[in-house]
This record gives sequence, C-alpha cells and structure tokens, in this order.
Amino acid sequence: MGDHRRFQEESINGALFAPVSAALSLRELPGTMPVDPSGIAMWKKQPRSGLWWKAGLAMTVLCVAGCGRQSPGTGEVTESTPTPQPSITPKLGFRSMEPGTEAKQRPVSEVLADMAMANGDEAKATLAAAYSARLSRDELIQSIRDLQAQPGSMQEVVLRAMLKQLASHAPSVALQLALEKDPQAANDGLAAMVAEQWAGTDYAGLYDYSRTLTSDLLKYRVGAYAAFAWASRDPTAAFQYFSGLSMRDGGGFIGIAASELAKRDPNAALEALDKIQNDQVWDRAAGKITEVIAQQAPDQAIALLFDQDDPKAAAPIANALGSVMAESSAAAGIGVLNRLEDPRVAYSFLFGMLGKLREGDVSEFAANFSQIKNENVRAMAARSMARDVARRDPNEALAWAAALTNDEQSRRMAYQGAASGYAANNPQAAARWFETLPQGAERESAIYGFVEQYQWRQPADSANWALKITNAEARQRYLSSVLANWSRRDAEAARTWATQTGNLQFLQTRN
Repeated sequence: MGDHRRFQEESINGALFAPVSAALSLRELPGTMPVDPSGIAMWKKQPRSGLWWKAGLAMTVLCVAGCGRQSPGTGEVTESTPTPQPSITPKLGFRSMEPGTEAKQRPVSEVLADMAMANGDEAKATLAAAYSARLSRDELIQSIRDLQAQPGSMQEVVLRAMLKQLASHAPSVALQLALEKDPQAANDGLAAMVAEQWAGTDYAGLYDYSRTLTSDLLKYRVGAYAAFAWASRDPTAAFQYFSGLSMRDGGGFIGIAASELAKRDPNAALEALDKIQNDQVWDRAAGKITEVIAQQAPDQAIALLFDQDDPKAAAPIANALGSVMAESSAAAGIGVLNRLEDPRVAYSFLFGMLGKLREGDVSEFAANFSQIKNENVRAMAARSMARDVARRDPNEALAWAAALTNDEQSRRMAYQGAASGYAANNPQAAARWFETLPQGAERESAIYGFVEQYQWRQPADSANWALKITNAEARQRYLSSVLANWSRRDAEAARTWATQTGNLQFLQTRN
C-alpha cells in the first residue's frame, strides 16, 4: 500500500514540477545544478491535459518570469517583489532568416493580433512598419490586396505601412493599389499619402503618372502633389512649365507656382505673368499673384488693379483683391469697389469679397452695404449676401431683406436671394413662407429664387411654381429654363408635363 502511494506521489510530483525543471535547466541559472534528464523524460511522457498539467504549466510561466532575478551584486536568485515596469510595445519576434521567409511564418492575422495589444496608434504603426519591412515586393502586393478587402482600423494601419514600404521601391505600383482602395484620392487618404511620398523624391515622375489617369478629378488631385513639390523647390521652373500648358493639360497648376514665386519675388512673378499666352492660365496666375501682394502690401495691389487698362485683365486681379480686402476691412473694400467704373471689374471685386465672407462674419459688410454707390452692384450684393446668409439662418436673411425699405431694387433682390438659400436646405419650409407673402414684387422675387434653386431637385414642382409668376415675360423665362434643364435629364417626363399643362411651346422654343 505504501509503495503504491509513494509511486502516485512521485508520478504527480514529476508531472507537476518537470516543466519547471526543464525551464530552469534551459535558463542555466547561476548556482543551480543541471536537472536530471530523466525528469524531462518523465514530463514528456505525461498526458498534456488535465488539472496537474495546467498547474505545472502555470508554475513554469511564473518561474520563467520571476525566478531568474538576482540581487544586486550577488549571483543568488531572489524572490523579491518585481519592480513595476512601464507599459511597452509588443515587438514582433523576428528570427534571422532569408528575406521573405518571415512573412510566410508570420501571417498578417498574427500581426493584427499583436497590434491589438499595442498601446496607441504610434505603437501600432511601428509594429506594422517593422512587419512590412521584411516583406518582398510580391509579398507586399499580395498582402495589400488581401487587406483591401478587410474593413477595420487595424487593417488600415497595416495597409498604410505596407503602401509606404512599397512606395519607396515601386511608387507607381503603390499608388495604383492605393487608388483601388481610395478611388477619389481623398485628403488624408491612402492615395494622398503615397502621392505625397512620391512627390518628395520624384515630382516629375508623379506628374507624368498623373497625366495617365483617366479621371479628371484624379489628374488634378494627384498632379497637385507633384505641382506643390515642384513649386516649393523651384518655383521659376514650375511657373515656366505650367504657363505653357492649357488649363485642361495642367495649366491650372500655374496658380500653385505663381503663389510660391510671388512669395519669394513679386516682381519676378509679375514679369513672368506678362509672358503667358493662354488667357485662362493668365487669369489664374494673375489672381494668385495679386493675393500674395495684397496680403503683404495692399496699396501696391490696389495700384496694380487700377494700372490695368483692359477690363478683361483687371477682372481676375479685382476678384483676388476683393477677397483679401473682405477679410481685412470690408469697409475699405467697399471704398475700392466704388472707384471701379467698369461693371465687369466691379462685379468681379464684389464677388471676391462675398466669396470670402460666405462662411464668415458679414456684419461689417452689411453695416456698410448702403455705401455702395452703383445701384445695380448694390442690388447684386443684396441678392448674393441674402442667399448665403439664408443657407445658415433663413430668418436672419429674411429679416435683413425686409429691413431694406428705402431701396426697392435691393429689397426685391434680397428676397430672391433669401428664397434661393432657404430652398437649398428646406424647400418645403421656403414654399410655405413665400405663400404667406401678399401678391407683389417681393412674392414674385421669392418665387424666382425658389425656382432657380429647386428645379435641380424637383423640376415638376418647380415648373408648377413657375406657372404662378404673374409677370408674363418672367414666367416664360423661368418656365423655359426649368423645362430645358429638365429635358436634359428626363426628356420624356418634361415633354409629358409640358403637353398636359399646355406649355409645349416653351419646351420647343428652347430646343
């Protein structure tokens, strides 16, 4: 009986402590004797399941984690309480092997699991970069394609790291893959990241690649990264190159080069401007140069505007100057506006001001609105400002329009603009509002603005509202406009409505 019990205890102890002994022997702790190999042999023979196996495994982990600590200055193992350690980033356990073999032994799923334990985005990005650096080009491409079909923030972090790694060797391939995931090349997206990296090393190559893209939007967005990099390094060369292109072929990037050149040497920018032959490219460059000069020396920009004898040349300069002055002093801007005699130049200046104020504070401009001398320019200002304000606060715009009691033309145009802005956000509420207005110029103007805006969303309702316009000439003009635009999208529906309402002649005269 006693022998049988002793055999059980020895068997249990062997199963329980053999893992610990094996761990200690592998660590070769100082001051310990080698463990009898028979203990390891016994451990290997034990079934790897059950309560005792789990207990032994737990003690192994505890021993490996703590038993190897030594007292300072001694070779003895102590059991002191471990010092709290700072949180660290889990690291990938790479072994020394041939390039590419590590990727096969550590699939992406394991990397994602490691990243889930990492503390913070920076730590996750570090892990992803370390993993990506060990992959061959073909492995990178395959892994990127695999990850593109998987949603999740972890996948996005790994994708960015892989695309960065691939872009350092094959930027065109990396950008092509990025555009598959990010087809619009959105700001801060994968394609933008790759394009910016590529532009930093080879902006000419990136620009050439952008011209091969079939989408005009992508040509612009990808090409812009190349243009910014080029203009930052050599604005004179970039200006010279883009100034010789049409707008469709990339001449629009002249604005980037013009801004950079004007910041460094305004006179050189103006001299280069005179050599541009394409009118649209000239307008873009002139506007950007004026913006820079107006921000640095407003009086010189004003003088530049009034030095222009050709209204066509003055218009883009006026627009840019108006934009800058609206931000610095709307009252001073209105003073310059009153000096402009040509209507085209005056409107360009006005729209530059209002464009800048669209999302900002219009209080100073509104307070000085009545100082605009030209009544047509003033009325146009009323319409544009009321429309923009109504998009944010319809009640404020309507109250401002109603207060223009001493300026009938501006009042009517303000109602038109307010109705247009109101309809952009809440057409049903806008319709209920102007239905309450009495018959008269304000109601008519409100319908004009409503129809102008709403026809792109509900052409049938807009056409019905156009029929309610009492002025025959205005009714025909707005109804013809609605039907023409409607027929471009759904010719059959537009013709059916025109036939049923007896207004087919308006559709026919427009076509």
